Amino acid sequence: MIIELFGPPGAGKTTFARTLAARLRERGHTVDLILSYRPAELSPHEIRSSSNLSAQQISSMIRRLIRPLAEMLTIASHPFTISQDVGTALTLIKILPPSSTLWSLRLAQYVSRLSRAWFQASNTGHIVLFDQAFVQAVGSLVLLCGVVDELLISRALDAIPKADLLVRLDAPTEVLEARLLHRQRLESRIERLLELDLPTSLRSLSIVDCLHALLRKRGRQIMNVTSLDQHSLMEAVGQVEKQIAAKFSMERRGAA
Repeated sequence: MIIELFGPPGAGKTTFARTLAARLRERGHTVDLILSYRPAELSPHEIRSSSNLSAQQISSMIRRLIRPLAEMLTIASHPFTISQDVGTALTLIKILPPSSTLWSLRLAQYVSRLSRAWFQASNTGHIVLFDQAFVQAVGSLVLLCGVVDELLISRALDAIPKADLLVRLDAPTEVLEARLLHRQRLESRIERLLELDLPTSLRSLSIVDCLHALLRKRGRQIMNVTSLDQHSLMEAVGQVEKQIAAKFSMERRGAA
């Protein structure tokens, strides 16, 4: 079972994914957690225990640069899957080309690595949880393309693999803005150059709404949750956990 989260930047996707994975493991499920990599997103303990923020930022930046290279080398070691992985990336970028060549290259690399991770996840017999994946990638392409064209977005959504369960995370604009500003303070200057600015990030709100509407038209099941504080986080995790349990129950009845 593949579970995919999506939502605007700062909605709490990574925190939610970590918490949900921990809850499911406590219930005896085997869970693979596939996280997007944002070194500035540290746990509260890591932030408090860091006595040298500059050294931490340098270390985070090195990890951020090394990880994509390592994952691309892993893909290269499986030549039979390279064409499929790269093909998915090129298809999406052809449909929704970013206005910047640099972002085209970055997203092509990201989607290629994501395709490889998704292929591996689809061949497992347990839960694989992505804190963001193809729906989020389509949203990023729309944002960087600069044109919200429902026909093009529909073509992109039809071209991506389908998760067994989609979970949308939301938060009020003021909460998103506060979280994104906090994230920027934890980033080094170089890291900020690799991220979208605040106004651009907030424009993704309307794009997420558009994605949601188009996915629903296609009959896709989407759960809406919020993670504004610890209470709402745990409540949302409980709701998604119940939905996953119901899906497993239906699958077992179908197999019988």
